Amino acid sequence: MTRPMTDIRHLDEDQAQSFLEGLLAADERSRVDAHLESCAPCQELVLSFEALESALSGLPVAEPPADFTAGVLARIDEREQARSVDQRVVFAVLATVSTTLVVALVLAGQSAWAPAISAVSTSGVRALQALRISADVLSPVVSALRVQIIVASAALAIPLFLALSRLAAPRAEQAA
Repeated sequence: MTRPMTDIRHLDEDQAQSFLEGLLAADERSRVDAHLESCAPCQELVLSFEALESALSGLPVAEPPADFTAGVLARIDEREQARSVDQRVVFAVLATVSTTLVVALVLAGQSAWAPAISAVSTSGVRALQALRISADVLSPVVSALRVQIIVASAALAIPLFLALSRLAAPRAEQAA
């Protein structure tokens, strides 16, 4: 999408960088050139990028150690092998527990485990009924009190977030 010459606004950092690197299309470059002739803030932005490029180009390029790639690949292999071993151990434990449970249930017979399964399923049905009844009761209450709930939540959350932000601020300063 091309913009008319009168629609050009101040350059942002990406546009200034693209301008310096010669990445702009010819028509956009001519519009930027025309804008730069009359806009001091944009001229300063481009000059600051030129100064930065000049300062950085004078720095030596850091070369990684000769064994850098081999070291990184070795660490990746170590992690993958450790993860593979962990997965095999988890699978073996699960298989052992499952097999033991099946054998115990078969040996105990249906008379031993059928009442337990029946009791668990009955408890589950009762819990679901309690949840349904609670939802039927709480839905109109929550609907009627939603503004009060929002205000109370904000009253609790805002001081909590302020306290957490104060705790996080020293870490941010240490990182900088």
